[in-house]
Amino acid sequence: MLQTSANSTLGVTFNDATTFNLTANARITVDSYVYEDGGKQNAALFDVARGTVAFVAAAVAKTGDMKISTPTATMGIRGTSGLIEVPEGASATSRNNVAIKLYPDADGKVGRIESMTAPGCGSAFSRKAPAASRYAPGPARASPRCR
Repeated sequence: MLQTSANSTLGVTFNDATTFNLTANARITVDSYVYEDGGKQNAALFDVARGTVAFVAAAVAKTGDMKISTPTATMGIRGTSGLIEVPEGASATSRNNVAIKLYPDADGKVGRIESMTAPGCGSAFSRKAPAASRYAPGPARASPRCR
């Protein structure tokens, strides 16, 4: 578990170059992380429980299966930069929604975030920039999971 207190921040870089930056009062858990340079079974699952967490996805997201879960959604990260805000009290049954923001990478390319829903909960959203266009980053809201 990675956690910050009221007057602290934390930056973490994993060996595939994925980074997470946590603001004050944030908490994430590394549920799983498997990375082998050139490997075909790379995978990671990070759980953002609360706070604001910025990330830059690297090799695991581009060559494997990277997911970030929150109290209201699980997202497949397909090589991108983003920010996740989990408000205090966010849960599958509360009105406090998680905000997800997608940003262009340093090279100007934009990856993709796919929100996965539970069976019977309707369709998931996928947010990515249109080909050959300029992308204006913006938020998406993750509504509560179905029961």
